Amino acid sequence: MVLGVALALGSAVAHAGWNTTAKRTAAEGMPALWASSLIAFVLVTPLVLLFGHPSGRLLLLTPVSTVLHTAYAACLQRAYRHFDVGQIYPLSRGLAPLLVAFAGAAALGQWLTLPQWIAVLLLGAAVALLLRDRPPTGSAHSRPGHAILWSAAIAVTIAAYTTFDGWAVVDLGADPISFYGFGLLVQLVLLTALLHRRLPEAVGQFRRNTGAIVLLAVLIPASYLLGLFATLHAPLSLVTALRSSSLLWAGLIAALMLHEPLGPRRTGATLLAAAAVVTMLA
Repeated sequence: MVLGVALALGSAVAHAGWNTTAKRTAAEGMPALWASSLIAFVLVTPLVLLFGHPSGRLLLLTPVSTVLHTAYAACLQRAYRHFDVGQIYPLSRGLAPLLVAFAGAAALGQWLTLPQWIAVLLLGAAVALLLRDRPPTGSAHSRPGHAILWSAAIAVTIAAYTTFDGWAVVDLGADPISFYGFGLLVQLVLLTALLHRRLPEAVGQFRRNTGAIVLLAVLIPASYLLGLFATLHAPLSLVTALRSSSLLWAGLIAALMLHEPLGPRRTGATLLAAAAVVTMLA
């Protein structure tokens, strides 16, 4: 259990780091995602060859995971193009473990406990605070409610891939490294097909955003693989909640590195979301 907690917390720190980095490349769209996916694939492939234990039957599940991860990345980029990390990240990460809990209730009959219902109320208060937070100057979406909707959409994709990948790794015994490595290959093929006319623009990302692309290529696999291995040593709901502690790190990094405003509403919403995550662990 201790190892699982440590891996989940390491995943949280890496996740906060790559999300704040993603904000810097959000305006580039899919080309930036293709460039970081290519480098990540190059970095992860040796790990798959050395330590992976692929199973053809289980790897057939990878395309489903890839679609969910790609949808998540697309929603995240679109949201960060118009809103600050401090607006999107707290709710999207705070809502995700609750959605996993609701999914467990619906699919497995695992009904919400009292602490989970309290977490729902805390997140409701966080939403109320962010609804009164003004979007960035010049944003195409003038109403704060749009940030809430994007946060909810991101949370849905997080809950979907977390539940599916956890099921594949824990219940079906998929090897985490092989599962993720093959997923990167499928994602790279998918993005190449979608960007076939914009590939020169995608290649240009290596020159225009070298540091950010490399950082994303390192932190995204680190966050994901640490999270997957954590599910082998701790319950899925606990891993999801601990990974959501990254919202505390993300808010701090966004304020220090991206110079985003950290007013009382965003601070309060972040603390409420963090309290919701902690409450779920009770």
